[in-house]
Amino acid sequence: MMENLTDAELLSLAQTDDEKAFEAIMYRYNIQLYKYIYTRIRNEHDAKDLLQEIFISCWKNRHTINNIAAYLKRSVHYAIIDWQVGNKKALARNTTLEEKDEPTTYPVENQLISLEIKEEVETEISKMNDTMRKIFVSSRWESKSIPEIAREYGLSEQTVKNNLSMALKRIRLRLAAYFFTVIYILLTLSLQFLNGTTFHC
Repeated sequence: MMENLTDAELLSLAQTDDEKAFEAIMYRYNIQLYKYIYTRIRNEHDAKDLLQEIFISCWKNRHTINNIAAYLKRSVHYAIIDWQVGNKKALARNTTLEEKDEPTTYPVENQLISLEIKEEVETEISKMNDTMRKIFVSSRWESKSIPEIAREYGLSEQTVKNNLSMALKRIRLRLAAYFFTVIYILLTLSLQFLNGTTFHC
């Protein structure tokens, strides 16, 4: 029976175009992925759409996937970020309305800054070379150990450590530059407010 097969066995069958095996994969992960997405976007319809798109992408890319669980986790992560960025304006409007009745709701500015930070991180990751990007994703998003990553990609543990260190340094520098810009704008606004002037972008 398909449900008794391991992820690796099901993936292997799916890569031979066995649709039943892929259906078993979807059945195995459907509920937990939906719950994960829904808890982060709180939109039932969009959560179902995102999950459907993820499985469609998974089927299309089945021949290049090595670890189905890791692929789905990474796909969900990107899908949620894309959804958040695409719905940023709607999120701002909805949160503003909610704040009128719920004073304890976090200010919309905080939520937008959080989205901006995610965008900055994603942009920096996209600029990394393939090896560095895979190592960073495996370490930080898939929670794999350095020995596991080294074995998976056929690298020495020192190479993994070096790439991870460089990746983290690049992200820290990018975020530092981002926060410097935000602080500069806030200070400029404060000074112009005190001087009675208007800030122009």
